[in-house]
Amino acid sequence: MNLIIDEIVDLSLPIKSLDTPMYPGFPQPQKQPFATIKEPGALSYLWTLVDHTGTHIDAAAHIVDNGLTVDQLPVSRCVGKGVVLDFSKKSAQSSIGKNDISTALKLTRHGDAIGPGWILLFYTGYSAKARTPEWLDHPALNEEASEFIADLEVNAIGFDAPSPDRSPSPAHKILLPKGIGNYENLVNLERLLEKDFLFVGEPLPLVGSTGSPVRAIAIIIGSA
Repeated sequence: MNLIIDEIVDLSLPIKSLDTPMYPGFPQPQKQPFATIKEPGALSYLWTLVDHTGTHIDAAAHIVDNGLTVDQLPVSRCVGKGVVLDFSKKSAQSSIGKNDISTALKLTRHGDAIGPGWILLFYTGYSAKARTPEWLDHPALNEEASEFIADLEVNAIGFDAPSPDRSPSPAHKILLPKGIGNYENLVNLERLLEKDFLFVGEPLPLVGSTGSPVRAIAIIIGSA
């Protein structure tokens, strides 16, 4: 059976100077001219941004002393078979528990196959609420759900929201130390529901960094 690519979906939030949805308290990215076509003959910009800007991945060092930094995260962990779980009907500030995830997995065509080599994505619909007060009211993983995901040993998780959890940050504290990366601020996850796809979200090799912006994509696979 020959695999064919049906579509490539961009899952990344554009990073615009001084105009990018950012977690409260984080500074806006800023672009400044560095060189011009007139002098010295090639245009270039200097960007200043936090390592958790836009669509990005968290590394363990973000939450754990002496944890793995983003350049130490194996590139193989940032690629995997993807599945999207639909939590778009969950109420504001609701908790996503173990039973919620187990039930949602059974509704997919993959069911119990989810495990090592997979990227587990959560569609909440909150990427559409960026720049509004409701943006931070997204559904969030609780401790039980985070432990359940850790037991699945997936490569990474991802949310179309500014975080997979809220204080005291169980998903961050449980998953990142186990090498399970956390993608935040994904977009277009609704286009992947019930699709077979390969997720790719490689970070920049920023030495010593706790995270990195990524250009995440989904390669929707068909067959012929």
